[in-house]
Amino acid sequence: MSQFEVRHVLDVKAMLGECPLWSQEQQALIWLNPRGGTLNRFDPVTGGNVVWQLPVDHPGAFTLGAGGAGIATPTGFFYFDFTTEKFERLGDVPIDSEVLRFNDGKQDRQGRFWIGTMAPGFAPDQPGVGTYYRYEAGDWTPTIHGIKIPNGTAFSPDGKVMYRAETLERTVFAYDIDTASGSPSNERVFAKLPDHFGLPDGATVDSEGGYWLAVPFGEKGQIVRLTPDGAIDLVIDLPVLAPTMVAFGGKDMATLFITSGRIEDVMGREHSPLGGDLFAVDTGYRGIAETLTKF
Repeated sequence: MSQFEVRHVLDVKAMLGECPLWSQEQQALIWLNPRGGTLNRFDPVTGGNVVWQLPVDHPGAFTLGAGGAGIATPTGFFYFDFTTEKFERLGDVPIDSEVLRFNDGKQDRQGRFWIGTMAPGFAPDQPGVGTYYRYEAGDWTPTIHGIKIPNGTAFSPDGKVMYRAETLERTVFAYDIDTASGSPSNERVFAKLPDHFGLPDGATVDSEGGYWLAVPFGEKGQIVRLTPDGAIDLVIDLPVLAPTMVAFGGKDMATLFITSGRIEDVMGREHSPLGGDLFAVDTGYRGIAETLTKF
């Protein structure tokens, strides 16, 4: 039984709320609706949500930079300026959109942007043809190969450990990261969710090194916190079946925001009445401000 109060903070019914990141500059939560092709800014003080239509559909993830955000889409990498509210195409992306798509990404503690690719689809026999790319100053570097469904991308407080989840395997992997070069090494299993849990999706890390993971498609949707040694520390029950990702933000980075989707049909389940809405929880933990990416 959850010991936390889950607040329903935005009634938006997004088909797929994803990639929440707290912008210190905007003092707002920036998030994507990939299936709606929009970038959003939620202000927790006013409860307002601004929607910007992207120039192309199905963005994979974005990274925050000074004054704006870099958004990876199937056909190009775009910069969005929060002041002018205009999009600028920065260049190509390293994938063939007929074969692969972006799915999950996050900036590391040095501001480098990591994003994973996968084959279209969502099935137990999903091929491991995806790759994690690292973006830095205009260059895309392939880093981790054999990815089936990239999710759960996050970094330890000191930036020396990267986490990523293989969703259908219910497994979270960890890597050592050379903070100077960004090179990953020493792949290992960080945690494996018990069978009675749902599937690992988006994640973040708190200032104490705890790994927070959205877990949809169990008996109910949940948020799970794992300690730095991979043990389940706490579980928060949610009023939706498909939470997608979490991010700390708000005053003192003390509020955990949760995006969700209306994607229950992919698992043959009925839509949750509040599916696609935004939620917030005060957990007693604090997040870490994002290091801005240079484009």
